[in-house]
Amino acid sequence: MTKEDTASRLKTAAHWYAELREPDADHRTWDAFRAWEGSDPANRAAFRQVEASLSVLEGSSLAAPGAGTGYDSSDTYTADRKPRRARLYWLTGIAAVLMLAVVSVVTLNPPAAPAVQVYATAIGDTRDVTLEDGSHVTLNTDTELAVTYSRSERRIQLAHGQALFSVMKGTRPFIVAAGGSETRALGTRFEVYRGPDDVSVTLVEGSVSVLPERAGQGEPETRLGGARAGTVLVPGDRLVLRGGAIQSLSQVDTSEALAWQTGILQFRDVTLAEAVTELNRYSDTKIRVDDPALAAEHLSGAFPAGDQEMFAETLKLFLPVEIRRRGNEILVEPAGGAPR
Repeated sequence: MTKEDTASRLKTAAHWYAELREPDADHRTWDAFRAWEGSDPANRAAFRQVEASLSVLEGSSLAAPGAGTGYDSSDTYTADRKPRRARLYWLTGIAAVLMLAVVSVVTLNPPAAPAVQVYATAIGDTRDVTLEDGSHVTLNTDTELAVTYSRSERRIQLAHGQALFSVMKGTRPFIVAAGGSETRALGTRFEVYRGPDDVSVTLVEGSVSVLPERAGQGEPETRLGGARAGTVLVPGDRLVLRGGAIQSLSQVDTSEALAWQTGILQFRDVTLAEAVTELNRYSDTKIRVDDPALAAEHLSGAFPAGDQEMFAETLKLFLPVEIRRRGNEILVEPAGGAPR
């Protein structure tokens, strides 16, 4: 049923309501009304809507004296008042129709939800995206995010992966939600990485406020003046959260942290296990280190993202290891004779 059909049906129902409330309504009027009402269930529903609406109006200051009864309570009812009463009910009915039509339009056509744009990258790929407000996003390997712009905010939902945001200034806050946290900014440059177990936020320029679900291990998040209180970062800060709670806040070299944009991964005194975890994000070929002692070895250096073979061969120059290949896996093991 169209909006026009609904409005027309309500208008007819209001007319019947006015007719039936007239003191001289006879059986022919009632028979015609019943024929109209019974011809379509929607007619009956429309009349009930008008009836309910006018019952409210008749009990308010909008109704004329005696309007609620359908006839004048005075014994001096005269013929010249009848047209006035008919006009009264007709106008009241029209008011109800207009009100109900508005309600019907809102019900049938609720405000459209903001459009959602989804962007993603495959393993080993990166992607640059310019959003509708001019903000820029660079998606790293195996990343998916959804963008929703409304009148009140600019919201990004990071499902998984890593993205660098260069935010255009504006009156609406720019929010990146990931793993139980929200990072809010108005004009700044920052990176958010959502891994399997934690979320890290690294600020490059400007200022952001990070709102975790909890301010600490098992503690409710602090509030200032009844509002959620976040952790404000300065350039070079990296905040790590796990399970909606803050784990650590440290300073990092942002040029190294963002080297992935150039296809290079830079490691500074990390364990072999940590380096392998990061490298495996960029390739379908996975490096595996099963030996705990070997996995705990530390290393530093810059390596091409996704080139698993080169990394494995380079390891042989620094550590006593052997490389074995099995399908899509590269096994890194202690060299023969080394303790296992």
